[in-house]
Amino acid sequence: MSDGAQQTTTLGYAPGKVILFGEHAVVDGQPAIAATLDRGIRVAVSRSGVNDGPILRSTNASLPPRCRPDPGGEGPERLRAALRVVVDLCGPHTRQLQFSVDGAIPPGAGLGSSAALAVALLRGVHQWQGEPIDDETLIERAFAVEKVFHGNPSGVDHTTIVRGGVLAYEKPRGAAIGTATSLILPRRLRLAIGVAGPHAGTATAVAALRERARNHPEHYARIFHGVGALARAARLHLEKGELGAVGELMDLNQGYLNALGVSTPGIEALCAIARERGALGAKLSGAGGGGAVIALVDDDPEPVRRAFAAAGYTAFTTTLDSGRVTATSAASEEP
Repeated sequence: MSDGAQQTTTLGYAPGKVILFGEHAVVDGQPAIAATLDRGIRVAVSRSGVNDGPILRSTNASLPPRCRPDPGGEGPERLRAALRVVVDLCGPHTRQLQFSVDGAIPPGAGLGSSAALAVALLRGVHQWQGEPIDDETLIERAFAVEKVFHGNPSGVDHTTIVRGGVLAYEKPRGAAIGTATSLILPRRLRLAIGVAGPHAGTATAVAALRERARNHPEHYARIFHGVGALARAARLHLEKGELGAVGELMDLNQGYLNALGVSTPGIEALCAIARERGALGAKLSGAGGGGAVIALVDDDPEPVRRAFAAAGYTAFTTTLDSGRVTATSAASEEP
């Protein structure tokens, strides 16, 4: 541990993410396209003065639902387990630390709050230690923390959050790690995002879908293949700046997600509102069963956002580009 450990406080930051194409099918070895948001989670790291384990302090709204300090739920144990993994990865001196978390990602909405928390924690610890961490090591360690929250995730969330920008991601079935390719976009993507409500958790949604697929393997395999084909086509249109075609493929992807049983009336209502207000396309992002809808627009996302808000949904806008988000960037964003 270097002299950096003597600093009073250090900061780790990680953005949230959206899945543009390919959720659920990515677990079946199909490609996905994901991107980082312009909002995320910050973790301030300092010495706690005790040595009986790291301490995490936060307002409830800053943490994913499965991580919140809730004596009546599973949050505390998940959180303690995640912190134990951080200690195992970063060394016993980590037990002396306290983490103060705040953020601007709606929790439990499929926008990567748990993966962002994992990456921000690790970045903050390494900043406090004064020891740089490369992307590949950070991805590997964040995956270990993410497994506490999501069982056996595909890796797309934390890989996208570490790498930043817009990525094509694929992990063949049976592979230990996936491959990610950064996409260079000729046009920025402007999205309105509406939150249909918290979902039951990625692990729960994936397990339920796996059970349904087990009952009808050939039919579900064709759907997963179709979702993968959409992701491949969408990549070509994104790289050419053909946003109208991208929006049409988003609508098709949402149809597949509905067929897979992961959409909800709230998600379908948000998609309908977006299309009525002129969105190029709309779909859920993440595990489904609740969560967020992303709506792609050609120019100004505000009319769609206002329509989401008028219907009673939490909503915001974001712009996606090829940029990278670093450990301490966006430190001044408002939670």
